[in-house]
Amino acid sequence: MEEWDEIDVPKNVKDIFVEMKNTAELMVDLAYSSVLFGEEEIAEEVLELEEYLDLLNYHLMVHAVLAARSPREAEQITSILHMAHAIDDMSNAAADLAKMVLEGVELHPVITEAILGSEEIIGKIYVSADSLLVGKTLEELDLATNTGVWIIAVRRGKRWIFDPDGDFKIFPGDILIGRGTNTSIEYLKEIARGNIKVMGNE
Repeated sequence: MEEWDEIDVPKNVKDIFVEMKNTAELMVDLAYSSVLFGEEEIAEEVLELEEYLDLLNYHLMVHAVLAARSPREAEQITSILHMAHAIDDMSNAAADLAKMVLEGVELHPVITEAILGSEEIIGKIYVSADSLLVGKTLEELDLATNTGVWIIAVRRGKRWIFDPDGDFKIFPGDILIGRGTNTSIEYLKEIARGNIKVMGNE
């Protein structure tokens, strides 16, 4: 388990708040992924991120208290803290889903149907050796723009890479976990299979 206390936390209220929002969104995506695919490692990452978000929430409260120098500023800070509390609730719900996966709780089919029936779904994309994705970084591919899919995790062999950055290069055999519409996920699957040789505006 990572020692989050050793991680550099953003130094102001705005940056901490943005980091909390991004972390909570990633937790929700990963929690849904762990439910859909029964992946315990993804569920464990959700719980790790919950610890990180709790640390961010603590620092946010400390910075918020120190930043309020007048009744008006205190009122503005209060609204931020209310939003932070809502984000924390969202992360707790994601963690609860992850715990169910780790505890082997059999989920009702309605839960899976609800996730897959959403406007945005989570998809598992297998990358073949002759795909145009191979050998390129996520920044070069710009999949969010060219396909409408955001990559939230990658399985490489027995190893998971969560929230990969733009420098991450795709290899043959990688399994991408992506978020997008059903149409965009299917489009990326065809690209990953090597059936589509030109992507987006290329």
